[in-house]
Amino acid sequence: MNIRKLFSVRGVRIPDHKEMTKDLKVESLKAPKLLYFPMDMHIGKPAKPTVKVGDFVKIGTLLGESEGGVSTNIHSSVSGKVVSILKDESRGDLETVIIENDYRDDKVKLKDLDENITTEDFMKRLEEAGITGKGGAGFPAHIKYDMERNKSKYLVINGAECEPYSTADHRCMVGYANEIVKIIQLIDEIYEVDEAYIAVEEHMTESKDALNKALKENNAEHITLHELPAIYPQGHSGLQIHQILGLEIKEGQRSGDIGVLQSNVSTIKAIYDAVFNNESFHKRIITVTGPMIKNPKNLMVRIGTSVDHIVEACGGFHEGERMNISGGPMMGKSFDDIGLPVDKDTTTLLFLKKHPKEEERACIRCAKCVNCCPVSLQPILISNAYRNREYKMGIDLKSESCISCGICTYICPSRINLLEDIQKLNKELEGKEDE
Repeated sequence: MNIRKLFSVRGVRIPDHKEMTKDLKVESLKAPKLLYFPMDMHIGKPAKPTVKVGDFVKIGTLLGESEGGVSTNIHSSVSGKVVSILKDESRGDLETVIIENDYRDDKVKLKDLDENITTEDFMKRLEEAGITGKGGAGFPAHIKYDMERNKSKYLVINGAECEPYSTADHRCMVGYANEIVKIIQLIDEIYEVDEAYIAVEEHMTESKDALNKALKENNAEHITLHELPAIYPQGHSGLQIHQILGLEIKEGQRSGDIGVLQSNVSTIKAIYDAVFNNESFHKRIITVTGPMIKNPKNLMVRIGTSVDHIVEACGGFHEGERMNISGGPMMGKSFDDIGLPVDKDTTTLLFLKKHPKEEERACIRCAKCVNCCPVSLQPILISNAYRNREYKMGIDLKSESCISCGICTYICPSRINLLEDIQKLNKELEGKEDE
């Protein structure tokens, strides 16, 4: 008996709403006249601008240099001229480099790598290329791969795109399966991992077919395509590792602490481009979808492209009040300004019809939030602890283990915003640690 099959799957089956874009091929979006490059499009310290107003740049020109520690490089996605460097005093003098596109698409590439790539060569390439995790977290890839280089036993590639509406990773696997398999083979060799997996959800038929074909053509018998049930949130790192390997990430641990090197499938494609094509990270696939956008699409978008330019390319909006979300409806963040640019973290632009907020009612003690929580928390009790200012009880209830998946709020028949309460409690606890 395979002990890995004994682990139950916690979470919920929710409507995936992927029918609008799952069968649409990725289109390349023409870049706009002006592109915007905030120096903080990643977790950690903002990059330091390396250009000045009046400079001419090419695709791949370094615009912002990593400031050391948790930080990363930022590159131009078009050729043209630096027309402005703006400072936002409300965000700690954060700088944004603005490029005027000359539509020539002149390029500068990274240097060729030696045929025998070492771990040091590999990590340096990730750093030079400015690659960050493309699942939405934005953590610099070179730091992650450096931390895990001496203890990785397993490689897990996350293709389980569990957020409703989002299909960017799915189309990445369909369109670039061969590239994904080839770079996994190289990482296997460099890091000497024992087992490698590509995780997909069971309904992703076209992705599975493309990957199985690529695995066969590349004689990649050591890479396993692992199907996960379509239960939200299968894309979460710890839950996915537990389901595939039967290993548990304990509180305070990272995946690397238990010998697992994990990357999002779109991050893997960016690594392929950096290693085999000598390209910096300056474009990405995003899904543009929702009932309020006229022509939903999967697009290859230059980083720095404003949302309004993307909306125009998708035919504009339907009339009516709408909610703009960057990411999926469960874990994404709402925004109002459609002049904001796509950055390294953008996975999906979702435009929903705005409905009146349902009135919160008293808890009916149904325990749905407890039964469905994928990390076995008691969301209603944590919510009560926050509202009663019993912060120590929140600690005892392990509120900091919350993965912010939003299931508890989604499933609550009384419409209590449990996730918001948990997040507020955790913010209070963070503040007390700083005192």
